[in-house]
Amino acid sequence: MTKWHLIILKPAERYLKRLSSEHQARIIRALKLLQQDRNLVDIKSLQGRPEWRLRVGNYRILFVIDPENKIYTVTLIKPRGDVYK
Repeated sequence: MTKWHLIILKPAERYLKRLSSEHQARIIRALKLLQQDRNLVDIKSLQGRPEWRLRVGNYRILFVIDPENKIYTVTLIKPRGDVYK
């Protein structure tokens, strides 16, 4: 299976850098698993939106899938209660 590429947009990257090193490590680990095989992580398509969500503890990572180019683009990382607003 070919590894997918991962792009993290600036707002998501800035938020990730503000988190504790423990939370950063958990999110990065989940993103690496997503790159290897998306069946290894808890993802779900969002209704009425082009994004998918990846659940990591109390955090949600929103991303867009480009299957043609095998790219995941992370658009947002936020706590569970704030991400869908």
